[in-house]
Amino acid sequence: MTTQKFNIPQDGPIYIASIIERCEDLIYHGIWNGIHITRLRGWLSNFTTDEERYFAACVLDSLIYRSEDQTVAMLKQLLQRILPDLNRTDPMPISNFTDFEQELKVRPGPNEPGIRLVTVLRKTDPHSKSSPTIARLFKRRLSIDEKLIIKPQQIRDRLSEKIKVFLFIDDFLGTGDQFIKFFKEESLHSLIDSAYFAYVPLTAHCKGIDKLNKVYPDLRVSAVEVLDKTHSLFQDVCPCFDDNLNNPACAKAFYSHLIKKKNLKIYNSQLRGWGNLELAYAFSHAVPNNCLPILWWPDDSWYPLFNR
Repeated sequence: MTTQKFNIPQDGPIYIASIIERCEDLIYHGIWNGIHITRLRGWLSNFTTDEERYFAACVLDSLIYRSEDQTVAMLKQLLQRILPDLNRTDPMPISNFTDFEQELKVRPGPNEPGIRLVTVLRKTDPHSKSSPTIARLFKRRLSIDEKLIIKPQQIRDRLSEKIKVFLFIDDFLGTGDQFIKFFKEESLHSLIDSAYFAYVPLTAHCKGIDKLNKVYPDLRVSAVEVLDKTHSLFQDVCPCFDDNLNNPACAKAFYSHLIKKKNLKIYNSQLRGWGNLELAYAFSHAVPNNCLPILWWPDDSWYPLFNR
């Protein structure tokens, strides 16, 4: 069975112009704060034919971008809604705890909250990883007490101090592979029965949530935003290429041809994002490796929209 050719619809040029105008407006009005207009135009210059420009417009139309202010809003949602809901359905071993945002601003002492936020950072990881960035936003933008934010290597000491709740903070959960590797390398699986462990990333893909629930059933997993197959650009249930002319299969074939045509040395495991999640999602501070690499791939012949 042959895959049909990817084509630009009759109204394609109008669609391309409208998407570019919308993206430029989002940048000019600060909604996409963190992306400079020259970065957008540079990325668009990678696409030279009408079909390539239409493909790029479809990707931009599906792009979910979280500026720093939007990321902070997600942190507030985590403290004000996600954690209270988790505490209601699966109570934490803490007493008289009703306001996470206010309680986590209290200095540790006789009335300390009994909770620690834990960065998802292995000993060998650089501090440029996303989890420390989330920790800094907690401290600088929400005034969360920095003494309540610890490294995973400090959990055992906190356990000896009768701390019983550990919330692992992160920006993105994709396939779950990285968190499982982190959990094993830090030998945290041996402590999971000793305390209340919860992984609370800002955004999570349902594939990663399902995997962690199977591997670590005693680990609570809850996120502010959950993605699924409808966010995977080449899945039939995704509306990205639903234009009554093309379909996800021909768009995926066109994408593979585009990578070869542009001579981008992207390996199969990375071609459609790690775990083949095929996402178009970015924070202002980082892009998950589960996203299509054409958004961030650094190459002399390719101008990336984001830094990885």
